[in-house]
Amino acid sequence: MRSINGKSVLVVDDDAAMLRALQKVLAGEGASVATASWAGEIMERLDENEGRFDLIITDLRMPILNGESVVRAVKAALPEVPVIVITAFGSPEKQAECRRDGAAAFLEKPLDTPQLLAAIDHVVSAAKPAQEGRGRGLSRLWKQRSRLSHAPTGLSSPPSSRQAGR
Repeated sequence: MRSINGKSVLVVDDDAAMLRALQKVLAGEGASVATASWAGEIMERLDENEGRFDLIITDLRMPILNGESVVRAVKAALPEVPVIVITAFGSPEKQAECRRDGAAAFLEKPLDTPQLLAAIDHVVSAAKPAQEGRGRGLSRLWKQRSRLSHAPTGLSSPPSSRQAGR
């Protein structure tokens, strides 16, 4: 049985097909999977679950709030939650940067299922157990959410495909 079975996972990617594929693979392994495709949804999912995710998987390159920002925010608020960064635009420098920011793993797309599951097994088994009072550090994330939802640039709604640079 895989270490992801029974775990709660948040998957963040602005590519709907990638979100569906990751959700299908992880749910097939017994995980409870929530998804987010843009910055505001990340905050909503964390809020809905009171920060109680066992793992967060995030794409690196996204509009508004990129994967590096997700890693830094999560590690500041929820240091015990491991974060896996996935990207189609990897480099040794980018990997080192993400690791310095607190990423537990860095995977390059295209991913294959065994590679992803092996990384998850390694990261989840090495994670520190959740502590009582988990989620208290989320107040910093809520402040960021407030700033995003009140920004004059219309960041309170998902970016259109034109804004996302597609």
